[in-house]
Amino acid sequence: MKFRSLFLSALCGLAVSTAFTSCSDDDEYDPFEYGSSVALPEHRGLVLNEGSYKLNNASISFFDAAKDTTTKAVNDLYFIQNKKQLGDTGQDLIVEDNNIYVSVYGSSYVTKLNKAGVEQARREFGSDLGQPRYMAECDGYVYVTTYGGYVVKLNANDLSVVAKVTVGKAAERIDEEEGILYVACGNTLDYTPDNRMFIIDTKNFTDAAVKSLDVCDNTQLVCATDKYVFIQGYGADWTNTPLWVYDIKGGKAEDTGLYATYAIATNDDNKAFAVYSMTDWSTYQTTNTYFVYDAATKTKTDVTSKITSAASDLASATIYSLSEGENGSFYITTTIYSAGNGTVYHFDSNYNLLGSFTSWGQNPKKVVVM
Repeated sequence: MKFRSLFLSALCGLAVSTAFTSCSDDDEYDPFEYGSSVALPEHRGLVLNEGSYKLNNASISFFDAAKDTTTKAVNDLYFIQNKKQLGDTGQDLIVEDNNIYVSVYGSSYVTKLNKAGVEQARREFGSDLGQPRYMAECDGYVYVTTYGGYVVKLNANDLSVVAKVTVGKAAERIDEEEGILYVACGNTLDYTPDNRMFIIDTKNFTDAAVKSLDVCDNTQLVCATDKYVFIQGYGADWTNTPLWVYDIKGGKAEDTGLYATYAIATNDDNKAFAVYSMTDWSTYQTTNTYFVYDAATKTKTDVTSKITSAASDLASATIYSLSEGENGSFYITTTIYSAGNGTVYHFDSNYNLLGSFTSWGQNPKKVVVM
């Protein structure tokens, strides 16, 4: 038997505390592929931990996506592979063609990593563009929103700047569907108001072609399906969080009359899964309500009891993000801010809890599966 086969067999027989190894008779999978210095699970998930502002403690942790298990030691994939910190305030992470793209808001750059987390390219964002926020990928390009008021088009291979278009000053989340970009623009840090969603055709990426639509105050989030775009805002005074829906075919946006803190698309093009976190600031007690909104029928289905009966902590924990998983599954993350690591909960499409584990970092912002 070759040395590599012997080595992998040994790994499979050991309880390794620093990583996971997926083993098969033909040894096709190499846990050290792409130049990794640590054994990685074949079917892996990644958690982008935002960290705490100005503490330079953003990180990317990894887990076995098939088993919902993580390591038994401190887990910072970017640091392990690149021997340096990811930086200040991890904002967004997307995966495309076995590459990982990360935007780091405080440190003001976007990086491209290979499947193992080894850095391949980096694009610094200066004051001319503004700090990077969120990303979407389409046809070999990465589109980045910035706090300079732009959507910047980057070549996905080398992260060179291809073009930019002007949107609202505080451009936030971005999503892509059928070559169309939808961009939320919220109030600026000096409270200049904005209530627009911008619509951009990637085939006509020019200022003249950019369209905008008035939606909810202080727009923060968009998630697009083939038929609808679900839109969430913070409200004019940052206290109410309205949920709106844009009908792509009809070209009309309307208020659902509901509140949502986060929302993600489901496998059904008509529906979004959302959470609304209401905090009583006199007691600091939070109550979370989970629901599915059907844009076609304009109906809400409450699923709070299904979520909280499976994981009671999610009734009152501070929710930090929702992320889409595989086969209709989804991830809910919670935070205790700078007091310690967050927690990741994985549910299937029927709201059964598949697993939960530490995020190995503060403020888990996004979960993706490779």
